[in-house]
Amino acid sequence: MKPFIQKFGITIYLLILMLHLFAQLLGYTSLQYGSKLVLLPFLMLFFYVQPFFATAAKSKYLILFGLFGSFLGDTFLLSEAYFIPGMIAFMTTHIFNILFFNSLKPKIGESKTKLYVFTLMLAAFCAFVYFFLKDAMGALIYPILVYMLLISFAAIYTVRASLNQQATTIANLFWTPGMLFFIASDAVLAFNKFYWSTQSPIDNIGLVTMATYGIAQLLLVKGFQLYFAK
Repeated sequence: MKPFIQKFGITIYLLILMLHLFAQLLGYTSLQYGSKLVLLPFLMLFFYVQPFFATAAKSKYLILFGLFGSFLGDTFLLSEAYFIPGMIAFMTTHIFNILFFNSLKPKIGESKTKLYVFTLMLAAFCAFVYFFLKDAMGALIYPILVYMLLISFAAIYTVRASLNQQATTIANLFWTPGMLFFIASDAVLAFNKFYWSTQSPIDNIGLVTMATYGIAQLLLVKGFQLYFAK
C-alpha cells in the first residue's frame, strides 16, 4: 500500500480535488463535503509515507502539524457559523510553515532585492484588500488583519527561502507559487463573503476558491517532499 501511495499519491489527490469540484458544480452536497474532508488527510498520508521520513523528523512534523491545521480549517468552514475557528485553524498552518521556512537561511552575500520587491508588492495588495473590504468586515476586521499578516509572512518567507542555496529551485517552483495560490484563494473567499455575495453574486465562485486552494496545498507539499528527499 505504501509504495502505491508514494507512486500515485499526487494523481489520487488530483482526482479527489476534481471530484470535489464536480460535486460542488453539480450540487451534490454530501459528496462535496466528503471529498473536501478527504483532501488534506490524504495529502498528509502521502507526505508521511515518503521514504525519507526517518530523517529530520522535527521539521517534517512541523509540516504535518500545519497540514492538520488546514484540515481543521476545512472542517470548520463547512459551516458559516464556524468562520472564526476555521480562520484560527488556518493561522496555525501559516505559523508552522513560517517556523519551517525560517530555518532556511539566505546564502551569505545573496542579493535580497527580490525579497524587498515581493514584500512591497504584497503589502500593496494587502492594503488594497483591506481598504476595499474594511467597511464590510465589521467586528471580523481584527482577526482578519492578523490572518493577513500571518499568510503574508509565510509568503515572504518562501521568497526568503529561495535565497537559500539548497532550496532555491524548490522555493521558486513550488513554495512561492503555492503561497500565491493560497493568497489568491483567500482573497477570492474574502471578496465573495464581504462584497460579491451581497452586491453582485458570482455563480460557482466557490470553484475558484477550492481550485486555487487545492493547487496551493499540492505545490507546497510537493515542494516539501522534494526538499526532504534532497
